[in-house]
Amino acid sequence: MSSLFDMVPERHPEHFFLPGLRSPHANKASWLSASDLIISISAASADDLVFFHPGLQTPVQVIHLATALDSIPPEPVARLQGRRFWMMVGKRHAYKNGMTLMRALALLHRGCRSGGDLPLLVFAGGGAWRPEEQRCIAAHGLQHAVLQLPASDPVLAWLYRQAEAVLVPSLAEGFSLPLIEALACDTPVVASDLEVHREVGRGFSTFLPALNAGAWAEWLLSRSGSPEARPSQCLGPGEYGRLRRQFAMDRLVQEHVEAYAGVDRLPSVVLERG
Repeated sequence: MSSLFDMVPERHPEHFFLPGLRSPHANKASWLSASDLIISISAASADDLVFFHPGLQTPVQVIHLATALDSIPPEPVARLQGRRFWMMVGKRHAYKNGMTLMRALALLHRGCRSGGDLPLLVFAGGGAWRPEEQRCIAAHGLQHAVLQLPASDPVLAWLYRQAEAVLVPSLAEGFSLPLIEALACDTPVVASDLEVHREVGRGFSTFLPALNAGAWAEWLLSRSGSPEARPSQCLGPGEYGRLRRQFAMDRLVQEHVEAYAGVDRLPSVVLERG
């Protein structure tokens, strides 16, 4: 049995420069062909698999990821207590597209007399600033508008709860954990308009064009004075509770147990998705 997390290298090979023997994706086709069952973490990834490997005979089952971030005791970040901020989580370079947020912020601060009127943009994890980010920060005077900090799980648990919105500008994803982590912490989400983001975040997320910095700047400016509605408000208590259960760890474990138990009963057919 194999788990399929994404087909991002196939969709965006320009962002993957490692030689074939060093890439964890190099033997993907042979691994999946040899499997009795493929568990895909999203229907979008399963659709991509069928597109890039139409002759694959292995059955595919979709099992969404889950999160328990809401059960982790939060650890406050002293420098952010009492401050308003937006947040992006994890890696920022290549297809994660963090530079679009930098460009959006540059547009915002160019049009504002005082950057202090805007929430801070926090980049949690993802490592130190890269050279192109440093150049953008210096060129647009964003030193006091952005913050990069390492984030343990307890720190992330606090950041999610305190952020005014979680921003996910990716060009591609296999699932996108920040969407359901934000859902678990009842934090608004703004995500790029991808198939998988609509699959996972429909009903509680706002979708924007991934590379349109102007659209991101307009949204951020529109919410700088009045924060976005929280997922529980967008969905209502019943649907919010249902989605929380859908993305809970108990469901994830149970579906994997059932998938493993049923491998011998699965027919050898090609998965077709319309």
